[in-house]
Amino acid sequence: MQKILYVFGGPEFHPTEASGKMLKEILASDGRYELEMTPDLDALAALPGGAYAAVVVYTTGFDNELTPAREKGLLDFVSGGGGFVGIHSATSSFHGSRAYFDMIGAEFLTHPEQHEFKIEIVKKDHYLTTRMPDFSLYDEMYHLQGYDPARVTLLAQTMWQGKTVPMAYTRDYGKGRVVYLANGHTAQTWKHPEFRKLLLRAVTWSVGADIPAKTVRCGLLGYGPAFNMGKGHAGWINATPGMQTIAVCDASPARVEAARSELPDLQGYFTSLDEMLAMPDLDLIVNILPHNLHAPMTMRCLQAGKHVVQEKPFCITVAEANEMITLAHSKGLMLSLFHNRRWDGDYLTIRSLIDKGLIGEVFHIECGQAGYGHPGFWWRSDKTVSGGVMHDWGAHFIDWMLNLVPAKITQVTGNFQKRVWNSVTNEDFGQVYIRFANGCTADYITSNISASSRPQWRINGTLGSIERNWGDLTLVSYANGFRQESVIKVTLPGYGSTEYYRNVADHLLFGEELIVKPEQARRVIGVIEAGQISSQKGVSVPPPEGCE
Repeated sequence: MQKILYVFGGPEFHPTEASGKMLKEILASDGRYELEMTPDLDALAALPGGAYAAVVVYTTGFDNELTPAREKGLLDFVSGGGGFVGIHSATSSFHGSRAYFDMIGAEFLTHPEQHEFKIEIVKKDHYLTTRMPDFSLYDEMYHLQGYDPARVTLLAQTMWQGKTVPMAYTRDYGKGRVVYLANGHTAQTWKHPEFRKLLLRAVTWSVGADIPAKTVRCGLLGYGPAFNMGKGHAGWINATPGMQTIAVCDASPARVEAARSELPDLQGYFTSLDEMLAMPDLDLIVNILPHNLHAPMTMRCLQAGKHVVQEKPFCITVAEANEMITLAHSKGLMLSLFHNRRWDGDYLTIRSLIDKGLIGEVFHIECGQAGYGHPGFWWRSDKTVSGGVMHDWGAHFIDWMLNLVPAKITQVTGNFQKRVWNSVTNEDFGQVYIRFANGCTADYITSNISASSRPQWRINGTLGSIERNWGDLTLVSYANGFRQESVIKVTLPGYGSTEYYRNVADHLLFGEELIVKPEQARRVIGVIEAGQISSQKGVSVPPPEGCE
């Protein structure tokens, strides 16, 4: 584990200490670095020959405090091969040292009032910004002087009154690497996932990381006609830098021929999984088979040493989930569930409203989808194959709910009923009622026998509520001391397949944290299984072990 030094200080209008604590959390979650924080500028003088791989500076002011010893220590450390990451007002510090500004590459000039502005990624093949989209921040927009684009590698910029303003760049300094990130004043910025990714990558690149030459080569297991998921996964994978679809396998020769027609440039088309797994350059399998085949086929792929992305649901039982997780960990392989809908626009908007405190602390959630009609004669309505009425959309809704409530599950109450559609074996109605350790409750319903329904979402908090019925959001908030009712249009895109595969590539190629972990997917199955047991027994039950 590499040690990183974080030097902070100056007037409190810049959150230098609080930001260091957030950076410490980011690096601890990543697991590769240990961050030490200090406001003692003498630590800069002691950098050469020390234990640190990089220094991160977020300070303000200190006009003449970079004494000759401190200046020499910092510059010798970086020029000798150490990493340097300057954040926001690092360019508004140590004004008495011209050598410092020569190293960091620019000096603060001015900034307009805080506002929201777009960060445009201008170099998409750099370690810091590969697979990173443009994004917007509410922050201070730093304008710089002494900035020479010929001396740096510009990564990101924004616009101000018809001119471009640099927001992120890198440069070499002797044997060392320098990164400057112009943003970082507001709490909103430090919570933004793309800014947090930039911070992590800035540290990682500064200590010597580069984009690996490797490509993650993927095979599709299952090319059934339902929803064109095979073709969809191939397209999302191929649109992700660093990933490529090279093979497809389906037990049906007709579906293999369909894949050959729709994906004509693959290296292999198979009806045998063993033959596809024997491909020497195959790294990852996407399991798109029916639900009852998720666990057994994924076990075969893991046994063969392949990473696996599983279509939802994770599996049918918690026992299956445990077997897959244990095997994946024992072999050091990635196992993840395609929970792409964590990036749905309505869900991200709901999370943003909650994070902003507009409805206070969430204490009850209702959600689901219900209607009246025959579920159709196909494998998704066959309980032995599908797992039951809750293993389809329920996998999404339960995952959403669990990620909205930061607490352990204590009890699950289930209500599963079979009353009308006896020509198929799935339940007609399914409900789980979840109690959390923080007192919050959540109620999910899926039904094919409900002639009237309720909103897709109703989320109650101590200061308001959010409601949605498959359209715009209605927000009622008392956060400002009086009732405000608003209609919030969902403008963010949905179906985050691109975002999901970006993270898979970042995890496998850059060692970054996997967002959708198998333990989280097991927790969803645990809720469904507990609900089924509860319904059979007629009493509430605790979640299975490992699914709390």
